[in-house]
Amino acid sequence: MQPLECDTCGARVRVLKHSWEHTAVQWDAEARERCREIHEWTGREGRPGAPVPRCEALSATIDRAARHGRLPITNEEPVPGPTVAH
Repeated sequence: MQPLECDTCGARVRVLKHSWEHTAVQWDAEARERCREIHEWTGREGRPGAPVPRCEALSATIDRAARHGRLPITNEEPVPGPTVAH
């Protein structure tokens, strides 16, 4: 995992881009406090910091970093589509 700072709010998280479809993100308390989308979301059962579907601003930052080569992708092969049995 490598550090990455959100272009919008400056939250600094650790990111591992497994593939174009799969990204792992680790948040610490400081990043959760700084992120506009996650800071205000209370999560399941009122637990601050509980998993949020995603921060759109951070997702865009990750996408840009991957496309510009600042964030390596460990497997660039596309995920195969579902197989339909006939």
